[in-house]
Amino acid sequence: MHLTQISYKNYRNIASARLVPSPEVTHIGGMNGQGKTNLLEGIYLFASGRSFRTNHDAELIREGERFAELALEMESDIYGKASMIIRWDKETRKRFCRRNGVPMTLMSEMIGTFRAVLFCPQHLSLVCDGPGARRSFIDVALSQSEGAYLSALRRYNNILAQRNALLKTCRDKRTPEKFLETAEIWSEQLATEAEFIAARRDAYIKKLSEHVGVFINDMTAGKETASLTYKSPRDKAGYMKLLTENTEAELRAGCTLYGVHKDDIAITLSDRDARAYASRGQQRSIALAMKLAEGEISKEKTGEYPVFLFDDVLSELDSMRREYLLAGTKDRQVIMTSCESGGGLASLTLFVQNGEIFDEMPQNLS
Repeated sequence: MHLTQISYKNYRNIASARLVPSPEVTHIGGMNGQGKTNLLEGIYLFASGRSFRTNHDAELIREGERFAELALEMESDIYGKASMIIRWDKETRKRFCRRNGVPMTLMSEMIGTFRAVLFCPQHLSLVCDGPGARRSFIDVALSQSEGAYLSALRRYNNILAQRNALLKTCRDKRTPEKFLETAEIWSEQLATEAEFIAARRDAYIKKLSEHVGVFINDMTAGKETASLTYKSPRDKAGYMKLLTENTEAELRAGCTLYGVHKDDIAITLSDRDARAYASRGQQRSIALAMKLAEGEISKEKTGEYPVFLFDDVLSELDSMRREYLLAGTKDRQVIMTSCESGGGLASLTLFVQNGEIFDEMPQNLS
């Protein structure tokens, strides 16, 4: 799979631009704040269905403009040639999506057609950050390759939002009996989705752990081992027990305290808790291995590698890890950004200034 081109219109600081990357390695250079990350964000939206920088669509529309639009074209051994469009309208606050000219009701309907692995500076903290970062990592990875998982996750989040709203209202109005009247129904619906989500996460993490273990062993010449475990996946009965036996605590908190939205991934390095004992460099090695492993699993499931997007991450890695990352993505499409020179690594080098793409470095950047 590879991206053949993407066009931007009124997107962030980009008035109008078209990116035609190499099928191999494309390096996008430029100073900070010129639009490099905006280019990768636009690409990744087609893979994940959401920005990795904001939850507010209005921020994606160029200041002073009514709409923003992205149009992506790709080629895949599975789908052949495909085209997708996303358009945001500031006045109607609506988002419009099309795939091969066919309107999509939901953005999620497009997820899985174009797949990408994003590696950005925030991901270097996957190990030491809180559980939410690791849950987001696995949810995005699974959603791109398993439509059933994405559907279950959407249902779970909708049920969770309604259950939380009811808990909060009953707490604020001091009417716990109103929640208790329907608690079992809400809990059963949540537990049903939780069982499926936990099972898929557990299976994915087991595969991820195998790949991460190989990468870490390779990076350290056999000196270190690593493993990942999905913490406490439970069956429906286990989730039901937690949700029905702790209603008093939940009413006091005004939210749902148990479920897959609270689960975590345990990461060990040489049989020790990586979050507590691994050095900063070791944690970065694990994060790097997790991203490479994400790409391997995507290929195993679909038969072809996704596109790799590296947003200013090479400058954050030492020379050993940088070289390992680039070696691990050889013969795959890579689009990377940095403030530095591409160092002869890229088959195509472009530059960005004030939201415009140049084939040659603008004079005031040199």
